[in-house]
Amino acid sequence: MSRATVSRVINGGPVSETTRNRVLEVVARTNYRPNMAARSLASGRSGLIAVVLHQPPSLLFQDPYFALLLEGMTDALSQQAAGMMLWLGNRTKEETLEQILRVGILDGVIVTANKLDDPLVDGLLASGVPTVLVGHRHTDLTASFVDVDHVAAADAVTSHLIDIGRRRIAHITGRRSTAAGEDRLRGYSRAMARAGLAVEDLVEDGDFTSHRGYAAASALLDQGIDAIFCGNDLTAQGALGAIHDRGLAVPDDVAVAGFDNLELAARLDPPLTTVHQDIRRQGTKAAQTLFALLKDSEGGPRRVTLPTKLVIRQSTVGGVPAR
Repeated sequence: MSRATVSRVINGGPVSETTRNRVLEVVARTNYRPNMAARSLASGRSGLIAVVLHQPPSLLFQDPYFALLLEGMTDALSQQAAGMMLWLGNRTKEETLEQILRVGILDGVIVTANKLDDPLVDGLLASGVPTVLVGHRHTDLTASFVDVDHVAAADAVTSHLIDIGRRRIAHITGRRSTAAGEDRLRGYSRAMARAGLAVEDLVEDGDFTSHRGYAAASALLDQGIDAIFCGNDLTAQGALGAIHDRGLAVPDDVAVAGFDNLELAARLDPPLTTVHQDIRRQGTKAAQTLFALLKDSEGGPRRVTLPTKLVIRQSTVGGVPAR
């Protein structure tokens, strides 16, 4: 067989069934494996993707969000036989950017774009390296990203609290200056304004952690609130602890809702009403979007918005089953 024919068989190209079978029989008999370095030189691709989660490792491995995101990415990368180089927040963002660009053999980058103002993300987008963000940059029309509509989802969960008769609805934000934190605050404020409800003194800054959720809820309980929309499920976990420690009942005295629908949400006491976003799918879709970008670099930026769903549990409606 010619080298071109063997290459077409191994790479799934068009050949006759007889030829394919003959080549595959020899491949199996000789235990042949393609030389990845040679393939990289021939194709101009290394098969390596950078995944950048610029978070402190101690925080990263405590937060189930990032574990689900990585799980989705690795599934999609393995389907394409692509390798992953992982960068965490061990260095400054400027140092991390320099390291990534210095490597020189990466096919592309997937990066979590949590902060609205981020020199690492800005540098990657300006570098020309194919890059997909997990998190949006609506104002940058050149950016490819995968995200959910945080504003609409936060509006929906706040509207649910209004619909069940709550009027003093507080909000513990996510980390301020992040896209998710600011968008969820915007959705909450939009729903409250539409209902003619005041938000003065009802917003406490959070940071997506249970510890801060407890402290923020403790402060809000002094304001005579009857509901709290929390920036995420970990924040809601802390808020529930603060409410229980005050001797108050959920949802009779204070209804609580979160965001993410992590596994822990259904196990909290009471089970938590929350917004479901498929985090694992976001990771998968980010990798798939990067492969589409690599395949057709002239096709323009890919901007993917995945759906969310309100999951109603006992933390807002007592004994009503989840739906």
